[in-house]
Amino acid sequence: MDRHIKILIVEDEQIVALDLKRRLTKLGYDVIGTAASGDKAFALISQELPSVVLMDIHIQGEMDGVEVAAKLQEKHSIPVIYLTAYSEEKTLSRARATMPYGYLLKPFSDRELHVMIQVSMERFENDTKIAKSEEHFRLALEAARLGTWEATEEKNEIFMSKSQNGNLEPISDWKNFDLSIDKRDKHKVSDFIQKLRLNKGAAEEIEFRVNSDSGKDYWYKLYGKSFINTNPYKNQVIGVLQETTEIRHVQNRLAQAATVFECATEGIILLKNRKFHCANKAFYAITEFEENDILDKELIFLTESFLGQSAYNRLWRSVEESGHWQGEIKTYKKNKEVMYVWINIGRIPVKNGDVDQSVVMISDITTVRKTQEQLTRIAFYDCLTSLPNRLLVMDRLKFALEKAKRESLILGVLFIDLDNFKRINDTLGHKAGDSMLRLISQKIQSELRKSDTLGRLGGDEFIVIVSDVDSKDALTRIAEKILNCLSAPVIVEGMEIIPSCSIGISVYPEHSDHHDALVQMADTAMYQAKSSGRNMYAYYHPCLTQRASHFLMRERELYQALERNEFILHYQPQFSSSGRKVTSVEALIRWQHPDKGLLFPAEIIPVAESSKLMVEIGNWVLAEACRQLNVWRSEGLSDLGIAVNMSIRQFSDTRLTKLIDHLLHQYELPAHLLELEITESCLQDDLVDNAHLKELENSGVSISIDDFGTGYSCMSSLKNLPIHKLKIDRSFIKDIPHDKNDCAIAAAILALGKELNLKVVAEGIEFPEQVDYLDTHGCDEFQGFLFSKPVLPGRITELIKNQANYH
Repeated sequence: MDRHIKILIVEDEQIVALDLKRRLTKLGYDVIGTAASGDKAFALISQELPSVVLMDIHIQGEMDGVEVAAKLQEKHSIPVIYLTAYSEEKTLSRARATMPYGYLLKPFSDRELHVMIQVSMERFENDTKIAKSEEHFRLALEAARLGTWEATEEKNEIFMSKSQNGNLEPISDWKNFDLSIDKRDKHKVSDFIQKLRLNKGAAEEIEFRVNSDSGKDYWYKLYGKSFINTNPYKNQVIGVLQETTEIRHVQNRLAQAATVFECATEGIILLKNRKFHCANKAFYAITEFEENDILDKELIFLTESFLGQSAYNRLWRSVEESGHWQGEIKTYKKNKEVMYVWINIGRIPVKNGDVDQSVVMISDITTVRKTQEQLTRIAFYDCLTSLPNRLLVMDRLKFALEKAKRESLILGVLFIDLDNFKRINDTLGHKAGDSMLRLISQKIQSELRKSDTLGRLGGDEFIVIVSDVDSKDALTRIAEKILNCLSAPVIVEGMEIIPSCSIGISVYPEHSDHHDALVQMADTAMYQAKSSGRNMYAYYHPCLTQRASHFLMRERELYQALERNEFILHYQPQFSSSGRKVTSVEALIRWQHPDKGLLFPAEIIPVAESSKLMVEIGNWVLAEACRQLNVWRSEGLSDLGIAVNMSIRQFSDTRLTKLIDHLLHQYELPAHLLELEITESCLQDDLVDNAHLKELENSGVSISIDDFGTGYSCMSSLKNLPIHKLKIDRSFIKDIPHDKNDCAIAAAILALGKELNLKVVAEGIEFPEQVDYLDTHGCDEFQGFLFSKPVLPGRITELIKNQANYH
């Protein structure tokens, strides 16, 4: 387009409006403003007229988008394109009455948006040009100025009355008129009159220019015929004088209109009595028909047999009553290729008895339509598994729920979560994970009925809607079939994997009659199944919601605690077996709750581990411990080490090594003074990547296994892991020296540590007898209430500066 396109957005959702403004600006358009209501829109228009208005149908204020568009048409000639996510007939019928230049159904792509604006503006300019040409042509015919003139052998006489609609003053003096004839045409006019005088019975016409006082030229045409006037006998010339200035202008404009007609990218067809009369080149290019194929015939896509009687009657009734109709039609080219077209039909006003005429404008929107279909599939189907996504699943659940209510049926929602799927992604890569998700979706689908809906909610979560069942037993059977089918091995990237899943089940009408609640309840039940041992199913029970509510409340409080700096660290010293000197401290988190006082890790860790908070809280502990160690070093405690408990979520974070390097540099700490503790169970379940541990070891920090002895199965892995210290779990310490089994286990761990050249720490020491036994068997360090409870940082400084012998 030659001129810059200015756009006004009328949209009540600010986020949508801002996003649309960004997209339009990116496409090169000038957005003059956004309005959430009709009043705001008219206020903006009063300041600057836009080229086009993008109008949402449902907006704020007393008027909706259709009413605003109607008033806009009354006051201004500005094209309107509707934006809407709704397509009910009542709304569309009202919208059509405002003669919009198009509809965009949300969501739409940048390309659709750009195409719609360009097509609408081109249509608008074409409409404007044609309308102007037609108006000028009508006025030219009405304003034809006719006058009579007479010439004899003796003199010339002329008279031209002022036309009813014109501005030309009456002409009564030939001499003055002759003087006004343009000098380029004077001889031509003189020769014309002389020729008529000399040739009896001759009839001639001539066109010439007349100069006005304003300096503007006017065109006139003289029609003349000579005859013999017998009384008196002489040759006389009588003629008509017509001003043709406007006719010439109209002819120029008609030529322009004809050019627009032929050059328009939209097909333009003229119908007479609903039958094809003529069309421009664009029509033949779009449909690939030739004139002989359809001359004097109805257009195939406007026939009753094609549209159906009801649609056919509605279309032409709209044309007859309102003068126009527009809409989308799926039709075919001459070669039977499917195409989608947007049709605009306008009725040409005619007098009674004249042939009924209509103009049809046709736009090929096949590409746009196919793009919309692709976007619809993207919007409602999972691109990886081709299953319905959350939006479509929820829509189908609403429909199934309404049917179940009407027909008093039982409906079940199965929430499926794959067990340990993250391990597949982490070990085999995301490509293998994607392959497994496709295989899993196919296996589940094979166990379902055609009436059931399987969808993917995202990640490794699936959902099944089971309708038309007569009892919960049917839901149980389906859940068991899914568990059984997934227990069979699958081959992923050449490796055999045995998948498993946890399933939560909610039931209508037992649990809820609302779709969102049923999904949430099934999700809650799934977590119950997972916590019960995985590869199981569980039905929802109200007590699960109470537990979940408590969990969510505590999670929210933890977020606030981080923001308000409510966490603190206490430190429990570790003493050497030789000399009972403090060698290091273990950092233990506490929560200074504003209402409940000091809370211990049991109130923090379980909730944090089940959310994204664990990494944030764990990193805070790590940073605070390093900061405090720096303070102690500035106080002269240069050899003091510090141990920090690490969660599996932290060890899985690829940014951990960089964070530790940053903290060591920030607080000027020797790396060997920082010890990272990880539980044995994490090593047992292969939740910690060996390569990641070695990367941490290379940074210089120490790594120890906490709660050693409780994992049973990681003994064989010790020789391959970069471990520096073992901590005997307190469960094996508390009954020493009275329980022979505990004594034997502790002695074995101490021997193992010595054999592998690992330091061993005994935690939970409360009695001197425990120290004596462990000391005898070569324990390196002690930690427990016998020596010191976890204390604030200042107390650690006092302990070290006042070292005492505790035995």
